[in-house]
Amino acid sequence: MMMNFKMDRQTYKDLNIFSDARGADTIFSLFKSTRTLGGKEKIQQMMENPSCDIRLLNGRKSAIQYFQDHQLHLEIKSEQLDLISYYLKFKKVLSRNNMLDSLVDFLGKKTSNDYYIVTKGLEYLISLLKYHSRFIAEQDLENVPEYLSMKLEEMKNILLLESLKTAMSSSRKKLKFYQVSKLDHRFRGKDKEALLRLVALVYELDAFETIAVLAGKKEFCFPEYSENEDMEVELLGFAHPLIDHPVRNDIFLSQQENMVLLTGSNMAGKSSLLKSLGLAVYLSHLGFPVPATSMKTSIFNGLLTTINLPDQIEEGLSHYYAEVKRVKEAASSLLENDRMFIIFDELFRGTNVKDAYDASLLIISELAAIRNSVFFISTHLVELANPLKKIGHISFKYLDTFFEKEKPVFTYRLKEGVSEERLGMYFIHKEGIVDIIRAVPQQKLSNSV
Repeated sequence: MMMNFKMDRQTYKDLNIFSDARGADTIFSLFKSTRTLGGKEKIQQMMENPSCDIRLLNGRKSAIQYFQDHQLHLEIKSEQLDLISYYLKFKKVLSRNNMLDSLVDFLGKKTSNDYYIVTKGLEYLISLLKYHSRFIAEQDLENVPEYLSMKLEEMKNILLLESLKTAMSSSRKKLKFYQVSKLDHRFRGKDKEALLRLVALVYELDAFETIAVLAGKKEFCFPEYSENEDMEVELLGFAHPLIDHPVRNDIFLSQQENMVLLTGSNMAGKSSLLKSLGLAVYLSHLGFPVPATSMKTSIFNGLLTTINLPDQIEEGLSHYYAEVKRVKEAASSLLENDRMFIIFDELFRGTNVKDAYDASLLIISELAAIRNSVFFISTHLVELANPLKKIGHISFKYLDTFFEKEKPVFTYRLKEGVSEERLGMYFIHKEGIVDIIRAVPQQKLSNSV
């Protein structure tokens, strides 16, 4: 049974899973090199349904890892498999299952497009049946992981259907008219659902191969799932998969320190780091490999992020009020689910500094009392650190920045502590804004009589 993992539309947008308003690459685009359209659709289906079912996650992970370890490459062609799928769902009347009617059908339709679809569909389908019969026979099913073994056994049982065995036994490349009629009557009739299921399983294998190839190419790791009662996340060498030559960081979260306050100057990389962390959690709850050197994680029940929260002008809401509503959504999700993984980037940036400080301190202090979920919160308000240090289980991290020859250097390295760098005024002076303003001709007011 699928165990749903709570993840809303805003979180999908924040992590750029399927779409990006700027037209940039998406996480889904990493997986677009499937051999078949159905394989791509299968990956999308999996990415739309993260899970907290550890058996499913371990099973899917083991299947992908088996494809990678054994360098399995399916010999299938997209256009052929897509035609097979189209043929099986073809709405035209079934061919007749006797010699005389078969001949009549052949003479009347042999040059039609419908007859071409039927004959080509059968030709490609028989080729597919033969190939996967050999593919399964080549696997040592005793050493294939259980999840993948179940898929292959299901395919094997379908291939044992009498009509399929008969079709595979034919050595002819071109079917006789009566064979076309007989097989079509059976394949789009009694055996249709079984064959559609077989095609679906082939698409799933295509998805596993694609993900395995990507994992090897990008040097992703396979997550290890902890079944300990206490929460834990050990993530080494994690980075964003769409950044070229990224700086990698480590993070350790536990039941004892389940909240992190992240500080850092402008452009230090806080948002990118939060997206990288959120993606690792998300991908691990698909059973997919993750962009890291290694990962060990508890199973969470949901992921909620607030990184690129838009104004809600159409609803007449200011950015600040949109932030308030988002925090309320997070609170409601915590009320309904334990073991949530929650990420906030710059709480309450849409209001004045005093209100932002007071609101952030209040909300963070209240969230800190919740020990059965994980919170990762970034802020520019480094002044929050002192009162929050009184709460023993908050960890303080910052992204290191320093000046060299009067220019800022961004290391993107995660360190223990609170940031002390202030770069806001540096950029004001660097852009020469004050000089431009002062150069604007000043209009003198004349005294009117």
